[in-house]
Amino acid sequence: MGFKDMVREDIKNIFLDPDVFGEAHIVDGREMTVIIDENELVEREKKVKTMAEGLHNKQLLIYVSGEDFGPEPLIGRLLELDGDDYTVTDVSNEDGIYGISLEVKES
Repeated sequence: MGFKDMVREDIKNIFLDPDVFGEAHIVDGREMTVIIDENELVEREKKVKTMAEGLHNKQLLIYVSGEDFGPEPLIGRLLELDGDDYTVTDVSNEDGIYGISLEVKES
């Protein structure tokens, strides 16, 4: 087994393991293991941008296996997470784990 194979196994068996960090969520109609980064969310909520007419941007950062998710989502596209629609604002791919920043306008 090569290094890349070991990394793929670690993504599933350690980082995204539901008994360790991951939780089942519905993403674009499919159930997959996701990590919602609560610490980053708290930091981002401290910097909430107030928009015109009392609208606010709620931001989330999720981590998901690229293998489970499929092709990287394009910035600006809608992504459904647990029945709520978010706009993708940033995507990173770190050795097969996507970090996907999401945003929704709230009143």
